[in-house]
Amino acid sequence: MLIQFKKLARREPRWLTSFADLMALLLALFVMLLSFSEVDSDSFKRNAGPISQAFFQAPKVMKTDTTSVDINSVFLTEPKDRSLSPEQVKFRLTVVLSEEIESNAVKVLEIDERIVIRFNDQAAFASGSRELTPAILPALEKVSEVLANTKGTIRVEGHTDDIPISTDTIRSNWDLSAARAASVVHHLLNERRIKSSRVSAMGLADSRPLEPNTSPQNRAVNRRVEISLDTREIDSDETQSERLRYR
Repeated sequence: MLIQFKKLARREPRWLTSFADLMALLLALFVMLLSFSEVDSDSFKRNAGPISQAFFQAPKVMKTDTTSVDINSVFLTEPKDRSLSPEQVKFRLTVVLSEEIESNAVKVLEIDERIVIRFNDQAAFASGSRELTPAILPALEKVSEVLANTKGTIRVEGHTDDIPISTDTIRSNWDLSAARAASVVHHLLNERRIKSSRVSAMGLADSRPLEPNTSPQNRAVNRRVEISLDTREIDSDETQSERLRYR
């Protein structure tokens, strides 16, 4: 019993074990901080492109301990050089049109790898009119700004219900749908941010209904204007002139 007591008396205090663990953790922490403080310029250049596509902005110059990296040569800051995926375009449109989407005036959809911005006719036009309402103009300006920073062809489609219309200036639903699509195109091109070679207008009348024209509610759904962006089709000035040459 005396020998066992002497062995216990020689043991270190219990707090010393915890203190040693704490010192080891602090040492590891400072080693990690030291490694983070050293910027690898080659690794930064490789990762700068994906970071730019995620955030769409960056400071112009970042200085390290050894070199000064010019971000303008790494990040794609010019809109004409950006190639956004359909998911990125849809996300940006959803953000800028959040108020209009919440009020059910606009819907942003992805259909067959195309981004479709759908305006209902009550929000965009007065009944039987081809003129845009003042309330929808801010939304179209937001759409124009986003589309100006993308690539691809833009098609504006006008749709109506099956109720015939005939006035002094509008002969049928074909006239009305085409005139409404043209009104949207004129507004998109008004700021000259989008090339006219990218844009086309189409009047489809009641030929493409979303719902059967069997009730007022369904007819209201079918009356709409859609702006469609197809990022798979790049309509440059060269390809357009080439097509015109062989017509």
